[in-house]
Amino acid sequence: MPNRHERAPRRRPRPRPIDAFPGESALARFVLPREGVSPAAAPPPSVLLLARPGLETDELFADVALREDLCLVRVATAAAACRAVAEMPVALVVVCPETAAAAIDEVLSGLVRARPGTPVLAIRARQAPEPAGWSRGAVAVLRMPLLAGVLSRSIDVVLGMNRAAKAGRRGR
Repeated sequence: MPNRHERAPRRRPRPRPIDAFPGESALARFVLPREGVSPAAAPPPSVLLLARPGLETDELFADVALREDLCLVRVATAAAACRAVAEMPVALVVVCPETAAAAIDEVLSGLVRARPGTPVLAIRARQAPEPAGWSRGAVAVLRMPLLAGVLSRSIDVVLGMNRAAKAGRRGR
């Protein structure tokens, strides 16, 4: 046993060999953590906004427009929405309150042809009628007036339910 005034022999940690992580540079090994880094991060989900340009719709979609975790695509007509759905992957369609029910039905038929199962979130006036076919066509309805942040949280809920449904289908 060493005397308290004598120094204990120092033990050096064994150095890790440089080629412990083949395919990585020595600098990347120290800068990037090994866990939680995916080689290709998934792109943000695309949300299609069917809304004519204007001050009212800009205010309605203000909190959603600031989000960086969504890819927003805004179109003004139902025909443009059908074309966008056919040409790109869309996770959700959000429809502004001024859109006629016939235009929403046109978008629903385009979704059935191009991307079945894609949910639609329709923002409607408080007393606006709602066609019976919307409940079968994966259309959720939000009634005006909306409190701040409700639309953004509703989009999160619908996208989360859509991901859970797809995961359930893959597991079967």
